[in-house]
Amino acid sequence: MAAVSLHIVTRLRGAALLAMNADRNAGREVHVLLLHDEVYRAGTERTPPCDRLLLGADDCRRRGLPLGEGTVEYPAIIDAIASASRVMTW
Repeated sequence: MAAVSLHIVTRLRGAALLAMNADRNAGREVHVLLLHDEVYRAGTERTPPCDRLLLGADDCRRRGLPLGEGTVEYPAIIDAIASASRVMTW
């Protein structure tokens, strides 16, 4: 099983995309958790490339977005953080 890098994104910047690409090139799985207004990116051409995309459920609810695939509640967010070999916040 490949090591997992979890990128928690509240504001996507170029540096985050570069770090995600570096993780992928290093053989790590890249998981991205979008929080706050970044949940609007899901399902668009602006979605960052990753192996697994997660969306904060509370942030989706607050913005009137549907709770679909990849939407996670706080316990699952904690599990994702605890199980990742690297965690980066942006």
